[in-house]
Amino acid sequence: MNRMHKKVVACLLAASMIISAALPTENAEAKAKVPTVSTKKVTVQVKGTKTVKVKKNKTKVKKVTWKSKNKKIAKVNKGKITGVKAGKTKVTCKITYMKGKKKKNVTVKISVTVKKKEAATSSPSKSTAVPSSSSKPGITSPAVPTATPTPSPTAKPTLVPTEAPDDPNVVPAQKFARSYKGMDANNPILANSFASDPTAIEYNGRVYVYMSNDSQEHAGQGDEGDNKYGYITSVHIISSDDMVNWTDHGTFDIAGKEGVNSYTSCCWASCVAYKKINGKDKFFLYYTNGGYQIAVAVADSPVGPFRDEKKVPLIGPYAANTSSADPLDPAVFTDNDGKSYLVWGADCDRGPDKKHYPRIRQLSDDMLSFTGEEAVIEAPYFFEDSGINRIGDKYYFSYCSDWNQRNGEYKNLSQCSIAYMVADSPMGPYTYAGEVLPNCGNVFKDANGEGVWANNHHSIMQFQNEYYMFYHTMTLKTEMGIHFGGRSTHVNKLQVNQDGTLGLIQQDFAGVPQLKNFDPYQKVSGLVSSNNAGMNSIHSTVVTKNKGGKEVTDYVIPENGARMEAVKSRKDYQYSWLSIKGADFGDTSPATFQASLKGYSKGTVNLRICADSLDGAEIASTTVKFDEDGDASISVPAKSITGKHDLYIEFDGSVRDFVSWQFK
Repeated sequence: MNRMHKKVVACLLAASMIISAALPTENAEAKAKVPTVSTKKVTVQVKGTKTVKVKKNKTKVKKVTWKSKNKKIAKVNKGKITGVKAGKTKVTCKITYMKGKKKKNVTVKISVTVKKKEAATSSPSKSTAVPSSSSKPGITSPAVPTATPTPSPTAKPTLVPTEAPDDPNVVPAQKFARSYKGMDANNPILANSFASDPTAIEYNGRVYVYMSNDSQEHAGQGDEGDNKYGYITSVHIISSDDMVNWTDHGTFDIAGKEGVNSYTSCCWASCVAYKKINGKDKFFLYYTNGGYQIAVAVADSPVGPFRDEKKVPLIGPYAANTSSADPLDPAVFTDNDGKSYLVWGADCDRGPDKKHYPRIRQLSDDMLSFTGEEAVIEAPYFFEDSGINRIGDKYYFSYCSDWNQRNGEYKNLSQCSIAYMVADSPMGPYTYAGEVLPNCGNVFKDANGEGVWANNHHSIMQFQNEYYMFYHTMTLKTEMGIHFGGRSTHVNKLQVNQDGTLGLIQQDFAGVPQLKNFDPYQKVSGLVSSNNAGMNSIHSTVVTKNKGGKEVTDYVIPENGARMEAVKSRKDYQYSWLSIKGADFGDTSPATFQASLKGYSKGTVNLRICADSLDGAEIASTTVKFDEDGDASISVPAKSITGKHDLYIEFDGSVRDFVSWQFK
């Protein structure tokens, strides 16, 4: 991450939180403990949007239902009001909440005025330096570079679902929504969101990956904005037992106004370790707060819920521990003897004669404090992003190199690449061994054939006797054809040679092969997929404020966890879909397909399951009818199928939550 950006963001966020704290937050409705909305009057242009937020006012909200009186003037989805044509209408928000042990309802009416779209005015164009393979950033590079690829003519952003009925005069541009991840690709891991700075652990036979939630920044900055990291307050968690079909556990509030550690403003580049304490496994998530502190959140499972046990940061200002290095990009390692170590650091001065090295220190048994003193790891051309692994009897320290020009014995170490060192002890001393992962800009290109560069971040882990490297690239944003520097997590195998050296990672879209067949007879969360399009599993609330007479983004709050939506965009496609790779039906064909879904009250959606391709042999199909509460459970006959197949679950219409499915 860009160090200069981080310090500026940290100061701005701290100032904004102080200002916010000074503003009055109670009103008569809040004192009465009745939920309401952030505004009861909205003005929006045709095709423009405004978001109205539900204010809980210290109540426990159970359900929120939005409805537009006239959908031809304005549509509404989860508080997001979209202007359709000029005119006036009303939007109602029905809120079901708990008062003691009883459910209560309150309905709030919002006046909506839709105005004709104003003519666009010209504005100065943005200029972004794009390094090529022949001209890479050097000592004078002021920021981590990003590329602006030529947009693909077929790449269209996924639209939000709508309750409006289909227009029979609209012919979809294509039958199936387009995935930004190739149809046969396993990389990037996620097809529908930006997630970066991965760290991976193995727990009970599953791989869990923890990532910075770049989608939160995307929601705040938009397609043409820059990724400055200031909105990222949550961690995104996924898991898999076959390395191909991933369960999206969603995003979890760690920092910020809604975070469990509300004294921190950002959650960047987290790392996770677990340890048995008092007979129970506890999980510790260490993360960077604004580039000047490292903090920790605790959970009893790998996917939370997280809590604040320490109450103050672990390292940095206002913490019990200071460091002679920048408290950035923590990595945690637990040795075979049960001792754990934290390593961190960043180079905030890129001068060629400066040496800013990472620091390492042993953690206490409680994992919330330190024992002993910090030590220095003298890593050549160190920039940020540390990691420690034990392979055999040796300890491997890996890190992201800086953007400076090289010379001497390190002239072959490429810029902003992942290098590694080897030692006989986790505390060192370490000896430089080589490079293992070049920057993604050396491999992945934009539409003009130019390398799409990014900062670099990685995680090495062992799973089922193989080593894997998790890292991030800019491939998803490149496929989308947008400016925003959203990063995407990839994984490829890591070769450990007989002499202990590490092979250069082969970065690609193919990813890793599936490690085991998928069982379609188990109950499967709708959040499991190998690929998807027109689906959305990450949800954020964009909070706006009035500035100079204009509504601008203030901050973004993610919901803890996730649900899988099927998004209808009739003018762009008929079917949204998700896929499951390598489902093994065995020798006996299933009798039924069963599923649980949530949709719009009294609405319908056509559902079908196909084998091996989007238009493959149909295994089951039905029209799902939702009740007045938007719930539906189905059980439909399945056509004969045996053996191993890829599955495609397809939706002709909007689903608010694809809860679960299984074959019987």
